[in-house]
Amino acid sequence: MPVTPCVPPSGKRNQVKLDAGKLRSQPELAARLRLVDDGSGKVEVWCIQDLGRQPVDPKHHGWLFAGNCYLVLYTYQKMGHVQYILYLWQGHQATTHKIKALHNNAEELDLMYHGALVHEHVTMGSEPPHFLTIFQGQLVVFQGSTGYDGKGQPASATRLFHVQGTDSFNTRTMEVPTRASALNSSDIFLLVTARLCYLWFGKGCSGDQREMARTVATVISKKNKETVLEGQEPPHFWEALGGRAPYSSKKSLPEDVSSFQPRLFECSSPVGQLVLTEVVFFSQDDLDKYDIMLLDTWQEIFLWLGEAASEQKKDAVAWGREYLKTHPAGRSQATPIVLVKQGHEPPTFTGWFFTWDPYKWANKQSYEKVMKGSLGAASAISEIIAEVHNFRLSRWSSHGKTGPLALQGSQDSSENGLELGPKGSSSSTSTCTSCARPMINGGLPREQLMHQAAEDLPEGVDPAQKEFYLSDADFRDIFGKSKEEFYSMAKWKQQQEKKQLGFF
Repeated sequence: MPVTPCVPPSGKRNQVKLDAGKLRSQPELAARLRLVDDGSGKVEVWCIQDLGRQPVDPKHHGWLFAGNCYLVLYTYQKMGHVQYILYLWQGHQATTHKIKALHNNAEELDLMYHGALVHEHVTMGSEPPHFLTIFQGQLVVFQGSTGYDGKGQPASATRLFHVQGTDSFNTRTMEVPTRASALNSSDIFLLVTARLCYLWFGKGCSGDQREMARTVATVISKKNKETVLEGQEPPHFWEALGGRAPYSSKKSLPEDVSSFQPRLFECSSPVGQLVLTEVVFFSQDDLDKYDIMLLDTWQEIFLWLGEAASEQKKDAVAWGREYLKTHPAGRSQATPIVLVKQGHEPPTFTGWFFTWDPYKWANKQSYEKVMKGSLGAASAISEIIAEVHNFRLSRWSSHGKTGPLALQGSQDSSENGLELGPKGSSSSTSTCTSCARPMINGGLPREQLMHQAAEDLPEGVDPAQKEFYLSDADFRDIFGKSKEEFYSMAKWKQQQEKKQLGFF
């Protein structure tokens, strides 16, 4: 069962020092806080210029421009292995040419890292907490697409900056139009002029906000600082803003997502239109390597890419955007979209699952183990094999004690052990000794199994595994795949097909 996101109704994070060790050992905490770690990993930043990417000096990693696009590669350790997150940051004023180049360069980097990068698509103003954390609360977004001059400073002008946040994990600073109407009584604004940098404190701001604003002010401007309290502004302050004007005095309430339950969907596009099938009470077992799955946690959209879903991977981001666009709740189109590849899942994804086995896909089970597990008869099968080691049994023992598996054993073929179904060119028909009915190719006739209630099934047939009693040929004819392919699917998909075909 998925973990309920326990975000406080106020939307505020408890003001305590973050323990990075807890994020590593408690993925559910990482998912709830949307933090992979404390941001202490390696950070590399590239600005998209023309068709290529230009490295950004580490001194200016936190300076982004609304008219540009950036690639931010974050490298960290998880369980002794190197992991990567590639943020694709898109400014509001970026051209379609730059956006296309952003995606092309992201694909180039992904090839360089052999497909190990998690891609997170980020829109200006909707940066996730971990993105803010890696810049330690000093992310500043400037208007325009102006580059840096020789000293790395933006072009000088009278500029107004809106500071939002209370700590290094949630603070961002955005340049806004230089006019009084952009102010808000709940927040803090920095007004940079040719002479001074004013720190304007709204009446509703907190001490934590003021502390972060002082830190950001030293990053934005080296000029002398002057604190201005709302209602006590000097004339020069209003002159720099072009005169007084009405502005908002209402506190913007954070979005309450405390009651939202994460939802998992299988994505498909059979006729060019996105089709979503919801998986209820989902688990890791529901992630099929042939599929693309969408996990909606409200604040982020994850697209999980199975290793065998290569033909559809190029459509994943478009599917995420289509999902947001058509959502009946009117979702923000700036919601971050995260591409997660099988075997490279970050804790912000795995934490939404009740349990997560990081070695699940590293140690693949054999078909026989999968079958034994699905039938719940591993110990019983071992006992049966020991009993019949020196004897040849009929395919079905009296009263159906052997369950749904077809067994053979003899001194001559003991090394073969357990066989699933008929072998080689053996007889095409046999008889079920429990019900004296003919069995075709080692299986029961389909009409005795399809759409049959439990009490109407032949004696010895497990109602939960009716499909297994079909012959291999009938199984492929009805399900369109072999038994091995069927039982390697996610359990919810098995149940779905069994319902559709009359075997549930």
